[in-house]
Amino acid sequence: MSKKIAILLLLGTALTLLVACGGPSQEYQPDEQLLTESFDDPNAWETYQSGSVDFSVNDGVYRVQTGDEGYIWGLNDQQHEDVIIEVTSTQNSAHENNAYGVMCRADISNNGDGYYFLISGDGYYTISKGEGDNVNQLVEWTSSSTINTGQASNTIRAVCAGNYLALYVNDKFLAETTDSDYKSGFAGFAATAFEGGDTDVSFDNLTISTASASGG
Repeated sequence: MSKKIAILLLLGTALTLLVACGGPSQEYQPDEQLLTESFDDPNAWETYQSGSVDFSVNDGVYRVQTGDEGYIWGLNDQQHEDVIIEVTSTQNSAHENNAYGVMCRADISNNGDGYYFLISGDGYYTISKGEGDNVNQLVEWTSSSTINTGQASNTIRAVCAGNYLALYVNDKFLAETTDSDYKSGFAGFAATAFEGGDTDVSFDNLTISTASASGG
């Protein structure tokens, strides 16, 4: 599976990679709620349709469909800095070699830059960083039994606080790392398909809150 054969690109100054081997080194909890979105309004989020790519709000969910091996994304228009983003994702398609999840601090120019918190239909996760035309892994693709595989639902939580980034799935801590390149931006959803497959994922019950330190 091509995405699992990963090369970690370290650009510029050295990056400290923190792999989940227990609890998080820092803990944050939601504080002030910035956005609650149940996707009842068809104009609630960025929409886009072209070829095999379709980002749209319908039937009370934000649905992302793609047969493209490149990453695609849809953003909101509310700028944030330190936040916790949580959403329920449901994979509708059968093809499991994919990636989907949330973005924080996505560049407001909509160029793909930002931090990506992704899971896959075959039970892997990563924290990655969009840089120009590339999405480079800060935490390499790693398998976890915490992730419900196939056509199933998972709750994804992304923590972006200062230079600290952490991923939780189904209320379980999976990974953390640090990076200081992106300070603020938009929230978003991202997806891709690998090995000629397709990805169809729905997102619902989104909350975005400011991140408040709770220890560590």
